[in-house]
Amino acid sequence: MVCRNICERLYSKIIVGRSSYALGRKYCRRCEVYFCHDGVSCPCCGMALRMSPASKKDKERLRQIQLRREEEQDRIIRIIKRTK
Repeated sequence: MVCRNICERLYSKIIVGRSSYALGRKYCRRCEVYFCHDGVSCPCCGMALRMSPASKKDKERLRQIQLRREEEQDRIIRIIKRTK
């Protein structure tokens, strides 16, 4: 299926200095835009969306962000359990 330009209305703005994948966005290689979309295929063209970066360096950076986020959530849960 070809791009029907629906992506122009649905795309997410790029935030400089933040990983789009860490924010939960997915990338369409045909439309070349990031979406905040729950499905696995592009709502515009039907192509499979990328859910992780392509380069090894960026994949490792995303893993580090996710690990830090999990550690922070675990720490918050431990603090909440102690106060109860």
